[in-house]
Amino acid sequence: MFILACWNLYFGARLICLLPLRPGEEDEAVALGCAAVVSTPEGWERARDRHDLDVHVEAETGMGRWGLAPALALEAGRALAAGPRPERLQGLMSHLATADEEDRSFADRQAAAFAELAAAFPDCPRHLANSAAVLGRSDLAWDAVRPGLALHGMDPFHVDPAAHGLAPALRWTTAVASVRALAAGDSCGYGRRFVAAAPCRVALVPVGYADGYRRGLSGQGDVLIGGRRCRVAATVSMDQLAALLPDDLAVAEGDEVVLLGAQGDERITAEEVARHLGTIAYEVTCGIGASPARTLREAR
Repeated sequence: MFILACWNLYFGARLICLLPLRPGEEDEAVALGCAAVVSTPEGWERARDRHDLDVHVEAETGMGRWGLAPALALEAGRALAAGPRPERLQGLMSHLATADEEDRSFADRQAAAFAELAAAFPDCPRHLANSAAVLGRSDLAWDAVRPGLALHGMDPFHVDPAAHGLAPALRWTTAVASVRALAAGDSCGYGRRFVAAAPCRVALVPVGYADGYRRGLSGQGDVLIGGRRCRVAATVSMDQLAALLPDDLAVAEGDEVVLLGAQGDERITAEEVARHLGTIAYEVTCGIGASPARTLREAR
């Protein structure tokens, strides 16, 4: 919460703690000027008489995770609006489970349930839309939106950020540690996944699954070196990988290797990596290692 408080002081923005406060955290939230989301009956019981605590009421409309039953959400909203400081009711919210899917039927059911509750709810901002709804469902914008993935320049529809005018905020790079020549029949890496069919070169790159570059990318992922795609040919190790170099590409120790991001006219997106792994871009980026001994993070 300290980081959020600094953000609040610097930008003057209103903050919301989206996850439920644990017992005893209400004092900290008040001190930081942070509104709480009430999304469990226990949380509502603790927040009910905390007239110094600003509140967003979260209603369950089908996500099956956080959220008060609509009847209890309405009861909470009315109690807050009728209390000694009605302005502490800061919002009514819910969360969409399938806004990124082509079939809109379940999102429509959630939207209808939210609209029904909103019609009876005391006056306050309403917010429902996540990144996918912000980009694909303008009818669900209400009074505010909650983009998450899109703020990082990633595509909530799991295809291509550029198609939605998004620019990825993350670029993950390292450097070539060594270039190794292989003769026909030589192998590289655990399990001899890669065996050279002809003389070739591989770039040894000091990043592996301990750093968040997943072993599942062995033999199918690419990295960028010299503006060219280079296949991750051998099995990804704990702290290194081997990339097969084009015959005509001059590469030396220290040359930049791009794991995520653009180099020259080529780019590797988190969405591309996620497709190889059968997951989503968020899991790819959240999995990147943060060890100070091996990782330098730069904000530009």
